[in-house]
Amino acid sequence: MGHLNLPSSKRSPKQWRLLDIVTAFFFGIVILFFLSIFTPLGDSLAASGRQALLRSTVDPKQRVKVVGLVETGQKTAIETCPTEYVDYMPCEDPKRNSQLSREMNYYRERHCPAPEESPLCLIPPPDGYKIPVQWPESLHKIWHDNMPYNKIADRKGHQGWMKKEGPYFIFPGGGTMFPDGAVQYIEKLGQYIPIAGGVLRTALDMGCGVA
Repeated sequence: MGHLNLPSSKRSPKQWRLLDIVTAFFFGIVILFFLSIFTPLGDSLAASGRQALLRSTVDPKQRVKVVGLVETGQKTAIETCPTEYVDYMPCEDPKRNSQLSREMNYYRERHCPAPEESPLCLIPPPDGYKIPVQWPESLHKIWHDNMPYNKIADRKGHQGWMKKEGPYFIFPGGGTMFPDGAVQYIEKLGQYIPIAGGVLRTALDMGCGVA
């Protein structure tokens, strides 16, 4: 029986390698396209793109002007940040801190971005956000939906630090640091920071080793 001799390919090895690269690139684009449509990756890429655009299109002089208007209480239009910025704290940003040195826990310290690196937009409220409980009732309870995270209540609820009760987080008192409840603790904070006037509404007590 005779053998059928097929003509050899006229393409050189270099041409085959180039064809493989082009084919791989094409399929990579197709896969990325479908991922961007059918997975959260697309929303993430779009949000990061919008945020980069916010940073790149804000003129430094315009930024200073807008910040000045806000600080003096004057009305000015500011765009809302993407929804994934609902928990964003510029000086306590896990994404930013993860890129810093681990030596002596440097990355756990407070690191604020330069003004030009900060997005000039309003942090969106969480889903279900309500007008906060008014002072002084807010000493004893806050809306759960305004801070919808149960971790501390689940772990420390038996000590009375913070418990979930209906639509609220309540602060009945107890534990190792607040045996008389949140009132005494807040009064102690008032000795060190100016919270009596109502201008300063939020204080972060960082570094508690037992919380």
